[in-house]
Amino acid sequence: MKIGYVLPVFPKLSETFVMNEIVELIHRKHEVNIFSISRSNEKIIQPEVKAYNVTARTHYLPFLSKLAQTQMNLISPNGAGGRNSGLAMAQRLYCVVAARFFARIARQLDLDIIHAHFANQATYTAMLISKYAGIPFTFTAHAVDIFDSPDIDSLREKTAKASAIITISYFNKNYIHKLTGTDLKKIHVIRACVLDKFKDFNRETQKGNRKQILTVARLVKKKGIRYGILAVKRLAEKFPDIEYRIVGSGPLRAELDSLVESLNLENNVRMLGDLDASSLMSEFGKATLFILPCVRTATGDMDGIPVSLMEAMRLGIPVISTSISGISELIENGRSGLLVEEKNVVQLAGAIEIILLKEDFAFRVGDEGSKKVEESFNIHKEVGKLLKVWDAVRDHRTS
Repeated sequence: MKIGYVLPVFPKLSETFVMNEIVELIHRKHEVNIFSISRSNEKIIQPEVKAYNVTARTHYLPFLSKLAQTQMNLISPNGAGGRNSGLAMAQRLYCVVAARFFARIARQLDLDIIHAHFANQATYTAMLISKYAGIPFTFTAHAVDIFDSPDIDSLREKTAKASAIITISYFNKNYIHKLTGTDLKKIHVIRACVLDKFKDFNRETQKGNRKQILTVARLVKKKGIRYGILAVKRLAEKFPDIEYRIVGSGPLRAELDSLVESLNLENNVRMLGDLDASSLMSEFGKATLFILPCVRTATGDMDGIPVSLMEAMRLGIPVISTSISGISELIENGRSGLLVEEKNVVQLAGAIEIILLKEDFAFRVGDEGSKKVEESFNIHKEVGKLLKVWDAVRDHRTS
């Protein structure tokens, strides 16, 4: 099958789920082309980008690249643009220009399907490419693109014109149905997944490491990292050698640094920034447990099912998160991980203490978590489901 991916920016370090899906399609001998609305300015990239020469498959606009980057940074995550009429008009116009350029390439490549990730400007652009090139389109809805102050009219238009809608959880499926009135049969749950490279990781040598906590996340409010720091403060007296290691970058870096300083936790909390793949695997190897205390923000934004949780679970690391959105579809409380109430520092600290003190329980939870990801968040199975959706779209088109 010839597939065209429309993405806001590619490559992007935090969007491993997109790369994983593309890699699996390449393994299955499908022809994948990428239409990136904006160029990435990140210094660290996923190793798969080079390993599979993915940039050779990627098409960018050959002009106004700096303007594109500025526009993408300004675009609201929920529509073709924000609700400010002037800005929204400019952003929609930019998506039109991008779609017309990419549509010519899509026709030349004789693509079978156009697929976008995120129900925002990428899906709007894919919808226009579909119109200009006569190629059906689908899209995957994740989290910020549907939860953060959603533009319901825009989302309803996209769901109506798409040949199928993909989303990552049953929570999302029901949410999209209630928000837009889209027929549930048109919405397919296909999980974001980790790659098989995690299956060969061995943590047996880490049994003696009892007090390292890890978080891998963008430094944004919905990840709830401040509550992780506050929980460590509650535990630091009882566990003076506890260490909370936070991997990632984002707009809250300065605020979190200030919080650590105000709590006198400089010896207990390490802000590591973005790491390359080798360094990240080293951090996973040292971790006693993994926490991601996700929260709902004031605008409704929240995580879907964070891939970093799946990665930790696949490696056998016991995980702690919160019972919001679709996270409970990944973590069965007390079996494959622990779930606490969002923003509840006391519960979070108590869950961490359980993992630190009950080694047998911790390793049993880690083992069950690894099995859960292997069975229910398996990249081979999920991409197989995606291909069935696309086959049905293609068959309908030719019938």
